[in-house]
Amino acid sequence: MADARARARKIKLFLFDVDGVLTDGKLFFFPKPPGAELSTEAHAAKHGGQGGFGLASTTMVEAKGFHAHDGTAISLARLAGIKTGLITKRISEKLALWATM
Repeated sequence: MADARARARKIKLFLFDVDGVLTDGKLFFFPKPPGAELSTEAHAAKHGGQGGFGLASTTMVEAKGFHAHDGTAISLARLAGIKTGLITKRISEKLALWATM
């Protein structure tokens, strides 16, 4: 047990793929509220034509379902001084908001 704790103390970074790891792969699409400006629009415009990076809808908002336990574990890791990161190719307003919590 002490050996496992010593190894755990060496962890400095948790890096996760999002789709299918932190989510079950489900995507939800909702109509974009009139006049709403999404933080992901500038990112999509910057990466237009680069596969999934430039795919963004002007009429719909994409959302993903996250498990609350994953968010809690990531928050606890941050409090313990472990850096965290997310990897995804999809542009998602929900992910952009979730990642900053």
